[in-house]
Amino acid sequence: MAPRSFLSAYLLVGILNAIAVATENAPAVTLTKPLLMPLLALWLIAEQRRHWPTPQRWLLVGMGFAWLGDVLLMGDGQLFFALGIAGFLGTQVSYLLAFTRFRGLRFRRNIAAPHQPPIGLVRRHPALIAPFAAYLVLLAVAIWPTAGGLRLPVVVYGLALTAMALAALNLVGRMPQAPAWVAFGGAVVFVLSDSLIAMTSLGPWPEGPQIGAAVMVTYVVGQGLIAVGLVTGSRAVDELRISTRA
Repeated sequence: MAPRSFLSAYLLVGILNAIAVATENAPAVTLTKPLLMPLLALWLIAEQRRHWPTPQRWLLVGMGFAWLGDVLLMGDGQLFFALGIAGFLGTQVSYLLAFTRFRGLRFRRNIAAPHQPPIGLVRRHPALIAPFAAYLVLLAVAIWPTAGGLRLPVVVYGLALTAMALAALNLVGRMPQAPAWVAFGGAVVFVLSDSLIAMTSLGPWPEGPQIGAAVMVTYVVGQGLIAVGLVTGSRAVDELRISTRA
């Protein structure tokens, strides 16, 4: 089966899941949500075949943790919510490792300098950390009065989520700009999805089917962009590295 078919199936199931959440169709949610990460993982497996660099391995591990988090968050009660957070913490750490273990080249305006050490955008401009840190603090302040016993786990998860997004931004300059920004865009959308969960499940915003659908749309888009950006950028760098050796 062609990789594109798995990616199309992933997007279709994501759309169906968002519709099911918006219409409060519980059986359809139960059917579609556990299929999301396996379909994206099958796309990754079909794309990589026998070639598995370290970043793609961690990407696949992260998808596995995300599937575990998806299933656990379908349960009721604070225990399932905490276990779901733990599952997605594994996802964020895995994606962080995928981004930081990426052996890039130095790119400037999509022009590679293979014989110069790769330097990412965040490393060149550490001040970019500030808005991410500010966002995390504001989110923590917003949910702190109502998070109860989940305050510390949520803060730990938020730190991992922020670090993942910064690591994605640091791909810019280490791979061609288009896939680097795609991966970073996916990370930002993933942050938005988790922020919506935090503000409704633990914070002051009321829960509702529309918010739930927005959570799933941003989640599906974010995961897809992260995967496509990293895989596409990695392939471009590998091909350029091979061509410079020839």
